[in-house]
Amino acid sequence: MNADPSGTLSIYFCGTEPCTPGHAFGPAVRPHYLIHVVLDGKGVYKRNGETYHLKAGDAFLISPMESTYYQADTKEPWRYAWVGFDGMSVEDLLKRTCFGSSCVYFCPEDEEKKEAVIARILELLDSFLSPGQNSLTLMGYFFQLLGSMQGQEPSSREDYPRQYLVKAMEYMNNNYSYNIRISDIASYVGVDRSYLYRIFMEEEHISPKQYLMRLRLRTSASMLRTSQYTITEIAYSCGFRDAAAFCSQFRKATGFTPSQFRGYLESETKYAQHSLDEPV
Repeated sequence: MNADPSGTLSIYFCGTEPCTPGHAFGPAVRPHYLIHVVLDGKGVYKRNGETYHLKAGDAFLISPMESTYYQADTKEPWRYAWVGFDGMSVEDLLKRTCFGSSCVYFCPEDEEKKEAVIARILELLDSFLSPGQNSLTLMGYFFQLLGSMQGQEPSSREDYPRQYLVKAMEYMNNNYSYNIRISDIASYVGVDRSYLYRIFMEEEHISPKQYLMRLRLRTSASMLRTSQYTITEIAYSCGFRDAAAFCSQFRKATGFTPSQFRGYLESETKYAQHSLDEPV
């Protein structure tokens, strides 16, 4: 078994099988997750009364303790590779792929995409079987495999604004400490800057620039609750160009300078502790 350092994901085994015509397995249950990727040939996967016809480049997911059945085609039997895995982070990982809404991945009719998916599972298999293989390298191949199995497009055009908004917020949450511009965010999301502005105003009633500033100020306020960081450290850590710019924005938003805010928090804490120490 190979686990990541955090212990949230474990890869149990990988393998391949060239099936004979009509070869079947199940119905049966497994105690962990399994992803099978069809390397060539055809077959069917049955789950919850549904039958899925799969070809090279397609894949299917088996969830823990779920009864499933799969069978190779009688004329063009499939050959597939699989990976067994589990862990606390698995559900979240799968939600970011097509498996968040389906138990199967249908590869687009694109030879390049098909080859990419097959290459990812074979790289994972080679890494798993290599003597002295590195668990981080193995996890990297696994993430690449999942990354190649993208989720479905939004069901309607009305869903797109929310998708763009979430993606923009995610980008800001991960990059607020850097000198990012709104044009960088719009480029990452894949929309025009003016359209991104309109989405934020309609959905959040503030501009992307205001959202980013609020995020930076909330983070800085949290960091001010401890004396571990200097004002300058907090300023740079939260994406401000210097301490002066940070102090100006913080005072404008709260009415306090960062030092005054920290002093107020410290006095409140001392008062609370003093109250707790008083005899009842």
